[in-house]
Amino acid sequence: MKVKGSLTRARITFFFKETFRAHSKSEYREVFTRGIGEDKRGITGSMPWLYVRAFFVLFILFTVNVLILRFTENPFYVPTVTLFGGVTFSIPLFVLLYELYPKRDLNVFKLFSLLVIGGTAAGILAQLGFSLIDSVNGWSKVILSGVTEEVAKAAVALCAIVIMKNKNAYACFLIGVSVGAGFSIIEDMGYIFYYSDMSTSQFIDIRNTVYLFLDRGLSSLCTHILWTGIIGWAYAFFNSRYNAITLLFMVYSTGLHILWNLPLDGWMSVTGRVLSALLTLATNVAVISKSQFSTLADEFDITRLNDEIMQEATKLSERMRFTNAANLTFALTCTLLSAIMLALCCLPIGIDKTTVRYATCDEFVSALQGGYNLTADWGRKYDPDCKNAEVRYLDGETTPSYVIQETQIQGFDGTYFFDYYMSDPDRPYSISVELDEIPMRIPCVEYKFGDTSRWIFEVNDFHGYTFNQNDGSVSAVTDAESFEGYDLLIALVSAAVGVAGGCAVILVSFTIKLRRAKNE
Repeated sequence: MKVKGSLTRARITFFFKETFRAHSKSEYREVFTRGIGEDKRGITGSMPWLYVRAFFVLFILFTVNVLILRFTENPFYVPTVTLFGGVTFSIPLFVLLYELYPKRDLNVFKLFSLLVIGGTAAGILAQLGFSLIDSVNGWSKVILSGVTEEVAKAAVALCAIVIMKNKNAYACFLIGVSVGAGFSIIEDMGYIFYYSDMSTSQFIDIRNTVYLFLDRGLSSLCTHILWTGIIGWAYAFFNSRYNAITLLFMVYSTGLHILWNLPLDGWMSVTGRVLSALLTLATNVAVISKSQFSTLADEFDITRLNDEIMQEATKLSERMRFTNAANLTFALTCTLLSAIMLALCCLPIGIDKTTVRYATCDEFVSALQGGYNLTADWGRKYDPDCKNAEVRYLDGETTPSYVIQETQIQGFDGTYFFDYYMSDPDRPYSISVELDEIPMRIPCVEYKFGDTSRWIFEVNDFHGYTFNQNDGSVSAVTDAESFEGYDLLIALVSAAVGVAGGCAVILVSFTIKLRRAKNE
């Protein structure tokens, strides 16, 4: 028992050393050329390390592009933010799972190609399934969505396993992971683009963009990628002869998907997602551990490998520990500074504009219409007895082609103007209203809130709005009367200076200790 505990501590120490030490060009080359040509024999013998660098780089790039978008409002940066938002969490997880594969017979570029092609193919199959099946309510929609998406991903993953002819259970797990990662990235990019209102350059809700980035990114660590991975593993582990067991794993993944998306509210929804995440992670940890051990036992002497790890951990010098700690400190500092910059982008800080959040659509409509009681009567027909404010004739002065009628509606404010093309007098072409306090006509404009839309008179001027699907609230951007958010700006700048200063002090102390250790 004591030996087992020592081995566990040695593995953790060795893992930390390999993750945060400096890596040479040859080590980068080994990861990317693994599985190419004749470089397919034996095992890698290295701990995962590239995934951490991938995450830090992608997270910082996402932050920088969000910062540029926030302060320039240049819509050309929307695709870049969408791209980095979709891959920042999924790609590092994909790389980590690949690095945990001990054999050298699978190339990362081949898996990445499968990620792109397989994810796209799975998306096409899923959309074909959705086009053929109509959901009746929220529950049926969740069930059909889970079944359709899991079957589509599994079909592509199993076809890829057959084509690639790799019988190792972990390799087939990675093939499923690649398809799931591609599908997840496409879906996450779509959510970020659509639900943060990035589909229009009128207004981009940075706060909602960052929220979706975190929500979809963190959830990708325990959803599509791993759900498809265990199906590929089951197909290979049970030698593809026991199709019923593979089918059971597909049903299991579908159940986890449905549990994640259950149309519940409050703590019940959270409970369902937490339970789905825990079951997914527990299943995949067991699958990875079993596959790693089996693969290493076939290729290598486990006892000898464990002895080498314990020797490496014991020989870890004080200088190496300080170097690793310094690298970790620098990485965490960059991450914290990026998080502070994202907070700067999300919070209402600025000179020209400010964000106002309305709890409901009705509150937003009331604010947009200046509190006036207005109505858009799109069902009104042309009334020959009503006063015409303007008439346009098609030929001479006998046949009217276009008419604007002026009237008042009982119980509502203002004078209304209904525009008709006489070729279709059953419905107004446009509606506007004139108020006593405002010397101009105010048009009636359609606003969309999710799957519904409302016609609103724009009495007040908003630069843009975003409907928040999760709670039904609306975020609107309007002109700021003065500089907004002095206290928030001071707090964020102070936090950034504190983090940077603390990092500098720690790195200097580590440098001094490293020099002392070197001299000794």
